[in-house]
Amino acid sequence: MEFLNIVYYPQGQAGPVKDYLDELVEKRPTAFVKLSLDLEVLGAEGLRSGHIVVRPLGLGLWELKRSYEGIQYRIFFCVAKGCVWLLHALEKKSAKTPLDDIRLARRRMRGIVP
Repeated sequence: MEFLNIVYYPQGQAGPVKDYLDELVEKRPTAFVKLSLDLEVLGAEGLRSGHIVVRPLGLGLWELKRSYEGIQYRIFFCVAKGCVWLLHALEKKSAKTPLDDIRLARRRMRGIVP
């Protein structure tokens, strides 16, 4: 089994999802730990892991889902060049994921996957 590297859009080690997680560690450290562990599982076990919840959004875009203490966390990502690229993160406030957030993740994905 081959591990997937977890990298942040756009440069690999820094980006909007990294900034979001850095803020989350201060505000809600337990939620940060849970999301971090989910990302480790994603890298180790891939998209078919039974230990995390991922959902395809089409055209290569995926959504990592985590619910904790009544808050719905979402991290949008794609898999390209042997890496999981973290594109966008949010805390869902409604039943449906805002279309603007999905569009933003797709725009960022186009910068990685031609």
